[in-house]
Amino acid sequence: ARSLPGLIRAEKVQHKAAKVGFDWDDLSGALEKVREETEEVARAADGDGNLSEELGDLLFAAVNVARFAHTDPEQAIQDATDKFVRRFSKVEQAAQKAGKSLTAMSLAEMDTLWDAVKAEENEAEEHE
Repeated sequence: ARSLPGLIRAEKVQHKAAKVGFDWDDLSGALEKVREETEEVARAADGDGNLSEELGDLLFAAVNVARFAHTDPEQAIQDATDKFVRRFSKVEQAAQKAGKSLTAMSLAEMDTLWDAVKAEENEAEEHE
């Protein structure tokens, strides 16, 4: 149904196609398709192709990887967004603690804070 969220609809369409044999043999085929679509997005961003269409193809291919990985793509994007929000909040806090405003910082400075937050979270996860 077109009324479904896009990621869920893509997964259902792919599952239906897979039932009749129109599918990759394994995860590696789906991953290769993501690589191919990433290259097409890069070319479209450089003016060779329709960027919106290529981004849609990339998202569709990523949903296929999620299907092979037995991962709900909608939950995966929600989790990724939550993680981004949590980390970005910590970046804002770190900048404020250093007496800086994010709007006054360069992207490189913000990336340094991001990397520190990410490393801190990864270290905390390792100790759990």
